[in-house]
Amino acid sequence: MCFSASASFTTAVVLTPVGIYTVKTALQNDRRFLGFALFPLLFGVQQAFEGGLWMAIGNGNAQQSHTLALGFLFFAYLVWPFLVPLSTSMVEPRSNRRTMFLGLTVFGGALGLSLYLPLLVNPDWVPLTLERHSIDYNSHLIWDGILPQAVLRVVYAGIVCIPLLLSSKRSIRTFGVLITLSVIIGFLFAQYAFTSVWCFMAAIISAYILIVMRQVAAR
Repeated sequence: MCFSASASFTTAVVLTPVGIYTVKTALQNDRRFLGFALFPLLFGVQQAFEGGLWMAIGNGNAQQSHTLALGFLFFAYLVWPFLVPLSTSMVEPRSNRRTMFLGLTVFGGALGLSLYLPLLVNPDWVPLTLERHSIDYNSHLIWDGILPQAVLRVVYAGIVCIPLLLSSKRSIRTFGVLITLSVIIGFLFAQYAFTSVWCFMAAIISAYILIVMRQVAAR
């Protein structure tokens, strides 16, 4: 895969109006879907950070690169493992599943904090490199030496994918299948820069929320 500033900025530009529509639709029709409605907009912001990062790397601006990398990783490490299970719990009608999804929300939030907060006080923990036309964030984590990186990725993927796949809502399960496929593709073909590549694929997939919200509006 080949990524660039233009690819990230184009994705951000496309997702912004989609996100505005989905948020507006959720507010007007069913606020339980507001979490999911935010996905395209938030993914757009994340891709804007990475687009800026591509430019900063190209200009050799190390300080700006670090700041933009932290902006991107804020979503990758903290927002998604917390917001995905939370959003799923908000629309889940079955109490037992809702409780499970809330449990994953707490777990995902705790994991996200453990991944992200150390980066704020250890600037050298984000040694950016370019691998095969993708950005490898190559972050040092407090889990290094405790858990293999592959295990940590599987745990992260479970937090994100399991609530979507187990949702009682068919449209959410479909979204979960798409996200799970993107994770598998990332594992198989983009180990060298998994965080960047998976977030790019997930950003594109988030446009599916437009279909979800149109169904909500049609009820």
